Amino acid sequence: MKAKSKQAIVLPQAEAADTDQQNQKEVCDCKKLRLVMKSSGLDAFEYRPAADTLVLYDDTFRPVKVKEHYLLRLKTDSDIRREDRWKAGGFFRGRLPGPIKICCMDEQGKPRYKILQGQHGDAATFGEEVFLGSIQDVTRERMREKALQQQAERDPLTGLYNHAAGKELIEDYLSRKDPLDSCALIVMDVDYFKQINDVYGHLFGDRVLQNVAQLLPYLFKPKDILARYGGDEFVILLKGISHIPLVKAMIRLVEEVRALTFEENNCRITCSAGVCYLPENTAGYTYDQLFENADWALYQAKLNGRDGYAFCDNLQRFKEARAGREVCSSSIDPRYLQSDMMTAAFDIFGKTSNFDTAIKLLFEVIGLRFHLDRITIINVDVRDRYVSRNYQWCAEGVPEALHMPDGFSREDFLTLYHSYDEYGTTVLDEDDMEAYSPQGRELLMQGGAKTVVYAAMYCRGKYIGAISYVVCSAKRLWSNYHRSQLGELTKIISAHLVQNTAGASADALSTDHDTLTGLITFSRFREELERLIVSGKAHSHFLVYTDFENFRYVNRMYGYHMGDRVLKAFSDYLNANIEEKQKDDILFCRITADQFLLYHPYTHEEKTKEVILHLAEGFEEQMRDQFPDAPVRLRCGVYAIPPTCSGATAAVDAANFARKSTIGTQDTVCFYDSGLSQEQDIKAEVIIGFEKGLADHSFEVFLQPKFSLEERTLQGAEALVRLRREDGTLLSPDAFVPFYEANGKIIDLDFYVFERVAEFLAEGKKRGRKQYPISVNASGLHTTAPDTVARYLEIARRYGVDPGMIEIELTETATVRDYQNARKMFEDLRAAGFRIALDDFGSGHSVLSMVADIPIDVLKLDHSLVTNCMSNKKGQYLLSKIIDIGRGLGYSVICEGVETEQQAQMLLDAGCRMGQGYLFSRPLSIPDYLARFYPEDHA
Repeated sequence: MKAKSKQAIVLPQAEAADTDQQNQKEVCDCKKLRLVMKSSGLDAFEYRPAADTLVLYDDTFRPVKVKEHYLLRLKTDSDIRREDRWKAGGFFRGRLPGPIKICCMDEQGKPRYKILQGQHGDAATFGEEVFLGSIQDVTRERMREKALQQQAERDPLTGLYNHAAGKELIEDYLSRKDPLDSCALIVMDVDYFKQINDVYGHLFGDRVLQNVAQLLPYLFKPKDILARYGGDEFVILLKGISHIPLVKAMIRLVEEVRALTFEENNCRITCSAGVCYLPENTAGYTYDQLFENADWALYQAKLNGRDGYAFCDNLQRFKEARAGREVCSSSIDPRYLQSDMMTAAFDIFGKTSNFDTAIKLLFEVIGLRFHLDRITIINVDVRDRYVSRNYQWCAEGVPEALHMPDGFSREDFLTLYHSYDEYGTTVLDEDDMEAYSPQGRELLMQGGAKTVVYAAMYCRGKYIGAISYVVCSAKRLWSNYHRSQLGELTKIISAHLVQNTAGASADALSTDHDTLTGLITFSRFREELERLIVSGKAHSHFLVYTDFENFRYVNRMYGYHMGDRVLKAFSDYLNANIEEKQKDDILFCRITADQFLLYHPYTHEEKTKEVILHLAEGFEEQMRDQFPDAPVRLRCGVYAIPPTCSGATAAVDAANFARKSTIGTQDTVCFYDSGLSQEQDIKAEVIIGFEKGLADHSFEVFLQPKFSLEERTLQGAEALVRLRREDGTLLSPDAFVPFYEANGKIIDLDFYVFERVAEFLAEGKKRGRKQYPISVNASGLHTTAPDTVARYLEIARRYGVDPGMIEIELTETATVRDYQNARKMFEDLRAAGFRIALDDFGSGHSVLSMVADIPIDVLKLDHSLVTNCMSNKKGQYLLSKIIDIGRGLGYSVICEGVETEQQAQMLLDAGCRMGQGYLFSRPLSIPDYLARFYPEDHA
């Protein structure tokens, strides 16, 4: 039989046409998709879990980059910002659902903000398991939001913080202030400013305010808070300042304002200032109280003839100030109708000691601002089920309501109570009350109400009633923003109501429980902990001090009401996850703001750490979806209470010190151990003993010689400081300098070292020793201090030392951080005759682009740069070129940390002529330095 011939398969004409149309449609759809992705700034990606490979596509879906071993290399080799890498890892592993926001660094080192989203594709469809998605660059939108946020915080005329932002920053600082830190609040205004406006006009008046505002950053430090209160009044918070420098600062402020001149006229201005100084170991004062004190002092300065300053003589002056400014009528200050509503509320309560007067005025302001017809404070007795009114305000022609106490049913109460939203409010309309009984409808909507906002009031976690904000004219829709404002106002009113109502029950006034979370208060917690420690029952327990990293960002991005919800959620979460059998053996409290303490049974360190990490990670995961832009992260310090613990204060301090040790790290949990104990003791010793250390010369100056690499002869020295403890041991700068940098005392220490060096050089000159230049280190804080150069020069002149014999060193990092101020300081120091060195060059914050412009004499290469360049010829070539550039620009080049002959020879071959390091000499005490280099003098 013959085989059948094979014939081509021919599709029917209609079917072929359908196929062509389908292909054309798919091509068209792809083009549309590419256009949408391009216009939306989207890039596609594909992640292949089996191969751990990430493929990035362009808008034509062509691969542009393939990253193999992606997750393996994510932790160490990625352009994603370090703190966001965990999110990227969780996203690609499928543990963290998108969209997620991350920050990447581009080729110029600038941040780029991106949103990732995607979904998994199965192997049946794609041949292997894949993760497909898109990357959207939202940097421009992020920058625009940031600019708008900064704009909202700034006063448009002066560029300083506006009052609301300044007050928030100051309140935040006061709530977190280290008790060992002192600070000062200054209230300042321009003398006779109204006359300036009247005579020269408001445009010139604005210019006066701008010039004064521009002067303030020059006089004070970047860490200080500068704000315009309003009109010609300014508020300034100086952080970490002691009394004598504060007096000097006030003298300088008055003098500099007096020295301001204006070309177009002969106007001369002066200022008056009031100062409230909060010394060390003083806490518990609010912004409003400090402001009242400073405002009282400002009044004293004006009584003394203006053009000067006065200090508040008593931290309790704010009480007298309130009593002296009672609001005696319902005439409303226009500021209350224009300023932020919360600010107006705090201001009214702050300036009115009589609660009845204050609530009458505040209700009138709220009524006008929100166009209300009636506001009522309603007392609720949940147990006996009756309500009564406490205070009520009615607009003209609007009838009163709730004339007599009235009853309610349990069902109606629960319906209302469970309808409160995240702001603590609920909105009721007259035609939407089916959920309530007829009696409930009549009670809730009486007095002709069309729409009512009920806002819940709590005292120490207990529901005590509500405030009704009533509209009688017509139904109204309430936005979330306005509801949140009424919720916040109600919290303010509730707090003052409890504080000022004489008839409040003892239960309502109890201080045993926190208002927000319902936990026991910190004072009650401390009493219980003290009892347990003293009775010897606490040594089988640990103490955890917990807070939220950067919690202020949650408050700022989502609002304080949402921040309160997070704190309440954390309290609820921990209570829910503590084993029932352990609850009687556990104490849990909120200290303040976002800080909590947990007293819990202890087994051993690893088990304890596992328990705490499990709780922390579980809560962070729960919060992650709600706050994608400000992820919640906990920090925990743990103290295992030993039998030798001296008391509750010591235990809390230890746990808190361990918590602070997690700051700046990726660690969630840190245990207080012998190392931290020693560090805590040293911190207390060096901070408390600073003034004494300066007075009795416990700070000792050591000199590390600088040598010629070729001739191995002495060329100079660098002054280094050590702290000799009472037991004779020496502390290196790493053990104390960071603390002095933080509290600003490093400036005094730098001048102390400078003076010891000037003293040494003067003694050498007197004895006829051969003189070599000595370099001293300067903190970056000097760059913003206006008297730095004058103080250096005064010391040099007092000892009769040639400024050219002293070299001032500022690190590369400090120079980059504040380049303009650093450059100005360098120029002034060189003009005074000092030599300038750029220290630690190449340590990681390169100023190569600025090095040709910066006014220095010496370029000091960091040891890490030499070490990194020694490993290969390319590195050695780079090092030689850096040295060539430095020498070509006329700088002396010296290398730090030379430890081996190989390093010395390599540097010499690269063109470097000077070095210092252990190869030549360790830092020497002054007697040892003299014995080595001036043996005849020493003998």
